[in-house]
Amino acid sequence: MGSSKRSNIVHRIEQKLDTPSLVDKLSNELSSSDFNSLLTETFARRAERITPDELLRRYTQNVYAQPAACDAVSYRRLELDMLLAAQERGIDSLILSPASLFGCCSALGLVSQNRVISATRNLEILSDATNMLALYIAAGIKDGSLSHANDPIHLCSSHRHIRYQAELGESMLPHFGIFTLVSAGRSRSSYAFEVEAFLFHLRFYSDYWQQKHMSPLSLSLNRRQGYKDSEGFFERIVEAVKKNLPDMEVFIDERENSTAYYKGLQATLSAAINGSRAEVGDIGFTDWTQQLLNNPGERLLISAMALDRQVSV
Repeated sequence: MGSSKRSNIVHRIEQKLDTPSLVDKLSNELSSSDFNSLLTETFARRAERITPDELLRRYTQNVYAQPAACDAVSYRRLELDMLLAAQERGIDSLILSPASLFGCCSALGLVSQNRVISATRNLEILSDATNMLALYIAAGIKDGSLSHANDPIHLCSSHRHIRYQAELGESMLPHFGIFTLVSAGRSRSSYAFEVEAFLFHLRFYSDYWQQKHMSPLSLSLNRRQGYKDSEGFFERIVEAVKKNLPDMEVFIDERENSTAYYKGLQATLSAAINGSRAEVGDIGFTDWTQQLLNNPGERLLISAMALDRQVSV
């Protein structure tokens, strides 16, 4: 929904309630605790009016509350296959909460809050597992329970995500499964951490896909802003990929993309699915642990691979 349309709706509601600047007052003049208390009471009163027949009607109209179309057993086997493959590489796994902290995506990933299903009690439905893995790592580094002083931290998870869309396109799912992998370390000379971590992720996905689906992955590299020497950084990664994975098909786009989610580069993984080429995964660097720990020396690589799409392979 565009900002002008939202503004019109807000203006209409404020006029209807005869409360000018209602959103400004709720947003700026109430404490977090008072705002959550107000929402909790409002939702409780509205829920009291919902009848079973209305509940059923809403269920049939809301695809976000309905189950996935893929086979449950095949899906769970796929999750387990990826988690076991990660375990064999020494990657620890986590079962994440279905809830994330309110504002997590907008604060770290710069994703509009309108794409997230917000909740009360300073929570939202988890819509990006890599955000929460980054928070877990940052908290662990801060309290000493995790360390990347000698070796990088590698963590993974498998989680079902919801990202709200006003209109779902034909190929878009209301909720979808993603295997996520993150690696945290410290800045080293010649982009050593970045190169090693990127090859670690790339080898993991390439080997997994070859063993599971008996076909190769291809890689598309797109340069992003975020590094002082963005061109040199990008060339270093491209050189490492070509040297260490010479058989992988690689497409390179050196036009610098300004999208703020990834820093330095975005890598897209593609595979042949049912006779056509489809995107199945993403890899990219972020500055999330730098922000969370207020330390410019922190480095974080995140990646994800689709699960639902694999069930049909």
